[in-house]
Amino acid sequence: MKALAFVILLWMVAAPAHASATDPRLAARLDSRTLADVSAIVQEARAESLPTEPLVSKALEGAAKKAPGARIVEAVRRLKGSLRDARLALGASSSESELTAGAGALLAGVAGDTLRRLRAVRPRESLTVPLVVLADLVARNIPPGAASSAVLNASRAGLRDVDLLRMRESVEQDIRAGASPAAALDRSRPQARAGKQTSPVRSP
Repeated sequence: MKALAFVILLWMVAAPAHASATDPRLAARLDSRTLADVSAIVQEARAESLPTEPLVSKALEGAAKKAPGARIVEAVRRLKGSLRDARLALGASSSESELTAGAGALLAGVAGDTLRRLRAVRPRESLTVPLVVLADLVARNIPPGAASSAVLNASRAGLRDVDLLRMRESVEQDIRAGASPAAALDRSRPQARAGKQTSPVRSP
């Protein structure tokens, strides 16, 4: 009985210290109020078994840009919500990199259903690269629906991560050359024939 009481006492003493622990990187860059709010969100994420490093990075990014504390807190809170939504869409067994990439895609405007469909297409393969490519395409002013269709169709065709990365590079090159985002995406769509992966097909 005394042993049990001792264990409980240790837990009670240790618990507040753990709950109040803050990342030293945040402590060095944030004011006290922002630090407290961001640290609370990070602790909540940890309790939900969500990735916490993206949250810390988001707060540090805001601090580097000299954003107001309230805006930093809101951005971190929004990212935490997107990480949770990404896990719901991709599955509880998803890796941290998949959840981070999925959250980025959701924040870019990609629908959660797209993440679920990607998981169905590639149930045993990492979705990190497809999701990163998807978010990047949207960031280049390609409508989320068109970008989602392109990545989904490429994945259904059996194309691999390297092909998706080539597609992204092709879009970037064409946009820099003066093409509209939609035209750049159309020109760079990869194709697969007879189960063989090919490079993006370009119009003459």
